[in-house]
Amino acid sequence: MSRIKAVCIGRQYASGGSDIGKIVARKLQAKCYDHEIVDMAIERSGISAEEFEKYEESVLSPLHTPISLKIGANRQLDIAEKVFRAEGDIICEIADKEPTVVFVGRCADFVLRNRVRTLDVYIYSDMEKRIDKAINKYGISQDEVEQVIKRFDKKRSYYYNTNTNKVWGDKSSYDLCIDSGKLGYETTAGIIAAIVRASDE
Repeated sequence: MSRIKAVCIGRQYASGGSDIGKIVARKLQAKCYDHEIVDMAIERSGISAEEFEKYEESVLSPLHTPISLKIGANRQLDIAEKVFRAEGDIICEIADKEPTVVFVGRCADFVLRNRVRTLDVYIYSDMEKRIDKAINKYGISQDEVEQVIKRFDKKRSYYYNTNTNKVWGDKSSYDLCIDSGKLGYETTAGIIAAIVRASDE
C-alpha cells in the first residue's frame, strides 16, 4: 500500500482543527493549507472579494438561496461551484508537488480521493469546550456564541454535503474521528502524525 501523502482535516467550528493541522504539519515537517486555499481560489476564479463575501453571508443566512455569477451574456455559474472548481485545481497541484501536505477543510478528502492516498480526519469537541474557545480566542460574546457555532457548523455541513458524495461529520466519511476536547491538541496531532509516519513502514 502506498504511503499517506495528504492529511485532510474536517472539523467542527472551534474544535481546534486549524491549530491541530498546523501542529501535524510541524511534526511531519510539511506545509499546512487552510484559508489560503480560499484566497488563492478567489483570485484564480476572478470573483471579487465582495461577491464572495455576499455568497458566504448567504450560506450563513437562515434563508439561504444560491447566488449566481453571470458569465458572458446568457450563461450563469453558481459562485460556489466556480470557487470549488478553482479550489480543487489548487489542492491537486499542491498535493502533486509536496511530499506530504496537510489540508484543513475545503473538501480536500473528496478532491484527492482518486489522486493520492489520504488520511481523512474529522475533529470534534463538546459544546462547552467549543464555547470557551470561541469566546476566549475569537472574541464572540456569551450571548451569541452558541448561535454562531451552530451557524458555522451549518455552513461547513452545507459546503461539504453539496460538493461531495459524503456526509459531513458522519464517521463513515472519514478514516479517523477524534475528540480534541478530551485528548488535547498536541495529543490529537501526535496520533495523526504517527499514523502518517506508520504508512512509510
